[in-house]
Amino acid sequence: MRRVAAALITAMATAVCLAATAAAIPEQGTPEFDTYMEGLERNGFNLNPDTAWRLAHQACEGGLPGYIGWELAAQGVVGPGANQRAMDVARKYACPVQ
Repeated sequence: MRRVAAALITAMATAVCLAATAAAIPEQGTPEFDTYMEGLERNGFNLNPDTAWRLAHQACEGGLPGYIGWELAAQGVVGPGANQRAMDVARKYACPVQ
């Protein structure tokens, strides 16, 4: 019984650890983040890396929707549907495949 419980706990801990890395958005300075930044630039969004990371976090995991809108507007992402287009690009290049 102890072996079964130990194996179950180990399997659960491994699943939790792997799930955290599978759902992670790219961190600044990684090749994945550079690819994401290039994707943003190809689609006309020239954001600084901090804003781009927050945009990816908002698009992939959710958060406070109003805050990122103000930040994007301050960097020139304005117009009808501009925020949604930026979110779509972030989902395409930064969100993990599910």
